[in-house]
Amino acid sequence: MRLSENRTIAFVVLAVCVLVSVFGLGGLGLSRERGKVLQVYDRGTDASLSTRHSMDAYLDSAAESAQLMVSEAELHMDASALIDNVAQLAQTVASEADTDKRYEAYSSLKTAVDKLYNAMYEAAKGDAFTNFKVAYDDFWGYDDMIRHDEYSKLAAGYNGLVSGFPGALVAGVTGQGQLNTFGG
Repeated sequence: MRLSENRTIAFVVLAVCVLVSVFGLGGLGLSRERGKVLQVYDRGTDASLSTRHSMDAYLDSAAESAQLMVSEAELHMDASALIDNVAQLAQTVASEADTDKRYEAYSSLKTAVDKLYNAMYEAAKGDAFTNFKVAYDDFWGYDDMIRHDEYSKLAAGYNGLVSGFPGALVAGVTGQGQLNTFGG
């Protein structure tokens, strides 16, 4: 019996080849691409710059600015849930290892920082507000760097790969979901 004469065997061989190429090779390709994007998150894109120019470092710096705002607010405001909320979120952004949890905390931190700014503006005037304003401006400066970092573009590109066919199927089977872009 020849393989070319038995259509059932030929169909099974073809199906196995398709499955191996889509899930095996496709999964490895997605895994490599995801690894490259996460490396940019940790190390940045320019090898001549220090690792302080990476998404990870920008998030740390934004958290430091938020902590400075908390310190200033504590000097000029009564104990406040806003102060505690910003302090807690900044701590999570700075210390959390899980990127998804860090993203959630950072998204909430941006709103909390604006609310704290408004409350501080009402509570403190003049020179007392100057140091707080500098920390606030630094926070939004780092936010601008975060939104325009190369990682955000690469993560969006990766997300495009895993959102269509067969990428979504491969990503679902291999557990490689979308990445947070921190870009919006």
